[in-house]
Amino acid sequence: MTVTEHPYSSFAPARADNAHYSIETESYSPRLTVVRATGDLDLSARADLARVLEEAESADTVVLLDLSAVTFMYSGAASVVIDTAARGAGRLEILAPTRPARMVFEALGAAHILTDPSETAGMRAALR
Repeated sequence: MTVTEHPYSSFAPARADNAHYSIETESYSPRLTVVRATGDLDLSARADLARVLEEAESADTVVLLDLSAVTFMYSGAASVVIDTAARGAGRLEILAPTRPARMVFEALGAAHILTDPSETAGMRAALR
């Protein structure tokens, strides 16, 4: 397993004591990458999220985006996820979005891209 911690946005101070979000990537196999986002995915997180998802997507793996620890989600960050899902042809799965994240996807008319835990077919296939 490879874990890559991505630095905080250049718009926000990079000191850990002032951090308001983090985005980490974990590669479990050549066919499965997990991206974990935590904290407030606001305007300053948008560029980092876009870069991380683009890198994960370019590896031609199933990308599991874990939003279970997101406390706030800016519509621009959600748009990055929506765009990635549209390009990914089913390779992006969103796991456990918190209520704040789910509300933004619903408001943008994109609730259909949220993964139902009983339907994680891509992740199961990637683990085989």
